[in-house]
Amino acid sequence: MAVEIRRILVPIDFSEHAEPVLEWAAHLAKEHGSEIILLHAYHLPVEFQQLEGAYLPQDFWDTVKDEGQQGLATHAEALRARGIQVRPVVREGYPATVIEEEAASEGVDLIVLGTHGLSGLKHLLLGSIAERVVQKAPCPVLTVKLPT
Repeated sequence: MAVEIRRILVPIDFSEHAEPVLEWAAHLAKEHGSEIILLHAYHLPVEFQQLEGAYLPQDFWDTVKDEGQQGLATHAEALRARGIQVRPVVREGYPATVIEEEAASEGVDLIVLGTHGLSGLKHLLLGSIAERVVQKAPCPVLTVKLPT
């Protein structure tokens, strides 16, 4: 059975941990002639939403989205220089949900994302986007374990 990987979804958060994830995705894209969909999801943390009277003006959200687009453009340019077809996408929402929705709507064949490998109390308190995506994604998921 041949594995066909036409589209790879690569969610990134612009942390220093994005590079290993991008390297894995680039390697697979070159190997399979795949398109990479670079995804950045942003959202308001629950803690902030619970503050009474919390309000952020529209220009704040516009700036957040613009910065996401600029960050993705930088990564996309580097991947294109390596001969990889790339499409950047910036969306607002809880990252795990956005990743799942984007994977389903774009018909991706593989998701490549990082995991910090937290355990114990840190995992309980912080949760795991990667864990949720692995459980609910409509396609295979490759997790790239990052240093903790």
